[in-house]
Amino acid sequence: MLIVSRMAISLRNTVIGVLIVACILLATLQTTDIGNRSSNRRNVNPEPSTSSSATSTSFSQCTHPVHKLIFIKTHKTGSSTIATTLARYADEKGLKLATPIWTHIFHETNSFSHNMVLSFGDMGHFDILTSHARYNRKEMDMVISNPKYITIIRNPVKQLESAYSYYSMAKHIGIQTDGDHELQAFLKQPRYYFDNYDYFMKVQSWNGQIFDLGLEHADHLNQTLVRRKIQQIDAEFDLVMINEYFDESLVLLRKQFYWDWEDIVYISKGVRKTTLRHKITPELAAKIQQWNSADVQLYDHFNRTFWGKVAQYGPNFNKDVLYFKELREEITSRCLDMNSHSNPAYDKRVENHKLKPNAPNYCKNMISGTMQYVNWMKFMYVFHRVLLPLTLVCLGCVFMLFLYRRFRRGNGDQYRLLDLDTTDLGSDKTVVPIYSKQNN
Repeated sequence: MLIVSRMAISLRNTVIGVLIVACILLATLQTTDIGNRSSNRRNVNPEPSTSSSATSTSFSQCTHPVHKLIFIKTHKTGSSTIATTLARYADEKGLKLATPIWTHIFHETNSFSHNMVLSFGDMGHFDILTSHARYNRKEMDMVISNPKYITIIRNPVKQLESAYSYYSMAKHIGIQTDGDHELQAFLKQPRYYFDNYDYFMKVQSWNGQIFDLGLEHADHLNQTLVRRKIQQIDAEFDLVMINEYFDESLVLLRKQFYWDWEDIVYISKGVRKTTLRHKITPELAAKIQQWNSADVQLYDHFNRTFWGKVAQYGPNFNKDVLYFKELREEITSRCLDMNSHSNPAYDKRVENHKLKPNAPNYCKNMISGTMQYVNWMKFMYVFHRVLLPLTLVCLGCVFMLFLYRRFRRGNGDQYRLLDLDTTDLGSDKTVVPIYSKQNN
């Protein structure tokens, strides 16, 4: 009985130890800077002092917010700001973010496949997808069940100028002109460069937006297929935002998905430095529109339908947009030191924000970029699905080994060798050990 009692005590102490170790691991992760979401976000929504604040509305009290959505992150359209806002929302709400296996993007050129998603038995049970991925409805529906689809597009003239300079296409092609003449030199014979040169982010130099939305380059001159793709996007997407009406787009998203103001407030991400911008003349704009005619058709169509959604919003649309702009300006003034910029080594092409010394805690969440959020949530997903169970299994194995050794030692201690006697068994002599049971 004493041995059983000792084993019970050892079992209890070991179980308690395992639980304590697991709790410490979880508590350590949950108290990291980027993990303090729920406490930080409560103070994100200061009420602007103007009368427009009276129009603010919270939908979460009467309607369930939309938590299943896929964002097609087009290139150089302001999509990084949207993607970060959505990733922050997923993190704060405890939702599962579908992340790429290796990097922070799924693929720049290949159509999306569900095999690109980091998953340990959760396929179909993720909530939000925000990383760069080319639209493929069938494959994406395998990742998230019944999602809402959204994207953002931009004036094709501005979008090509932004992509061309950001990705240094002139340098990769080998165009030997300077400054504003780089893009002009490319547009003198764009098809020649596109067909005969293999340069970085080449796919974004010709109708990059409709390419991201699933139309292959071989079909860009086929007007029937271009119109069919635009009609497909119109039918399958719940919201197509417009970069030139960024705040207006987010106000529409908020009402359509029943989110709160603090869910959509943002600080701009990935804004290019002024030194990386080309001057666009009317002649250059006309050449871009001719070269990127499929993107022009895409933009014109959704620029028209956008205002139809605004009309459906109701009479408070302009007041709500004004309220949101005031809220965003107040958040920016509380968080950022506008007189200085930091410049991390990972991307010197964009302006990077510097927090005020006394900035509130939620400001750290606001300036976190898409890459930081994706990497953080990828780590948390791997931790909960792999590292934590593996840790518990290892602790269990250690515990079982401990029990085995205690049992073996305890069982062996019951008996003590007293003597050896030689007994005559026929013609053979066999040594027979004689044991005596110990009293405990």
